[in-house]
Amino acid sequence: MSEKGSNPATAWVVLASLVLLAAPARAQELYALFGGQNTKALSEQTYSYSMAYQHHLSDHAFVSYTWLNEGHVSNHHRDGYSVQLWLRELTPGRRFAFAAGIGPYRFYDTTLLRGREESTDLHGFGVLGSAAAYWYFRAPWVATLRYNYAYTRTSITTRTYEIGMGYQFETAGRPGPTVPPGSYDFAWPERNELTVMIGQSIVNDFHSPTGAAWALEYRRRLTPYVDVTVAGVDEGDTGVVKRRGIAPEIWISREFAGHRGTVGLGFGPYMTHDDNETGSQNRILGLLTMKLGCRFAGRWSGDAYWYRTVTTNGRDTDVLLVGLGYAF
Repeated sequence: MSEKGSNPATAWVVLASLVLLAAPARAQELYALFGGQNTKALSEQTYSYSMAYQHHLSDHAFVSYTWLNEGHVSNHHRDGYSVQLWLRELTPGRRFAFAAGIGPYRFYDTTLLRGREESTDLHGFGVLGSAAAYWYFRAPWVATLRYNYAYTRTSITTRTYEIGMGYQFETAGRPGPTVPPGSYDFAWPERNELTVMIGQSIVNDFHSPTGAAWALEYRRRLTPYVDVTVAGVDEGDTGVVKRRGIAPEIWISREFAGHRGTVGLGFGPYMTHDDNETGSQNRILGLLTMKLGCRFAGRWSGDAYWYRTVTTNGRDTDVLLVGLGYAF
């Protein structure tokens, strides 16, 4: 089982994710879900959890971006993300909705190299099919049940069963999803932001070695929904990787809670220098980033970042950071 590295197909899927979520980035719902996972081929069960970000196209259709963690079974610690197209049926009172969706699944599976005791982070593509029920019981809150079937040819095939809660960024005078969505202009005059972050990097292998990490980011808001950033990232010394680099990214962002809260998704190249156990190397990797921020005092904001590095040598990392930002 060979590793599939970052390639143009990967970039296309992530950029397609950004385009779908930005068309336009309004009236979304954000969900957090928890549950269990079953791997039939191994006769094993484990935990699962996920985050989903939805955009309504009509009463009967929406698109979503989902990050799914499938827990740990023998020789497989896997997670991934998917862009899905959904069809939906609403009850007459719009309090309940039932939906089914499907889309490509880009997964990252920590597993052992064939015939060796060395672990790697295997990349690959599959299909994620889902079914869900929603209860719009009290705006802006939504309860949900969700089933996912993740099919792959180069890794395990799994079923996940989850329950969760959702938050509507925008509500109307009637229950259910807000269709059509509204729009907003810039809520703050400042278009630039500088953020300093500290945290931890985690190598995605079976030992999960960690290192002290930090980053410095400059952000420019192009539209109320689209940002660009340039970040300097130092992942620290994990013993397996000692990596640092520069990462330009394009972002889709959405404000909520009176324009004080922000969620965002970014992707771009990551130009790195790594002094690892095999020597000193320069590489161009991929970087996928999720952000949650809160503007709390004038121009100041508190932010949480999750960087996922996408490598070609099985040394992917999660870099978890908290930061303080200043807008100007």
